[in-house]
Amino acid sequence: MLRGHESSRIDEDGLSLQRVVRRGLLACAILLLIGLAWQALSGVFRQLPRSRTVGQKMETVTQFECGLLSLLVVLTCFKWRRWAAPVRTLWAISLATAAGVSSLVWGPPMTLIGLLFAATALFFAQAINWILRTALLE
Repeated sequence: MLRGHESSRIDEDGLSLQRVVRRGLLACAILLLIGLAWQALSGVFRQLPRSRTVGQKMETVTQFECGLLSLLVVLTCFKWRRWAAPVRTLWAISLATAAGVSSLVWGPPMTLIGLLFAATALFFAQAINWILRTALLE
């Protein structure tokens, strides 16, 4: 069905420009999430033997959780869609927590830098969530 809007016109193959853009955004978001999961999980295995303090161990567990939740976010794009919103919320919280706490426990504690890292990670998570909602038309 054709709409009056230029971006929704259907080309010869039956694909609208809007659908192509949404699929491209979805592919980019999924690749970012898989890359984030890889970095988080491989980082856990590198820093696990070096975790000495309770804070370092807590951050390592949070990073592991973030990596697993990144993969679950990708999975809930296709299966178990009713769980997508809670999984994305938990993922955003774990990403911000891991980013904020890492600067406090793995180097000289700098509270302002930790807050900046957490805020940046939360902004990134919200942007990814928006892309996923838009691309999946939730």
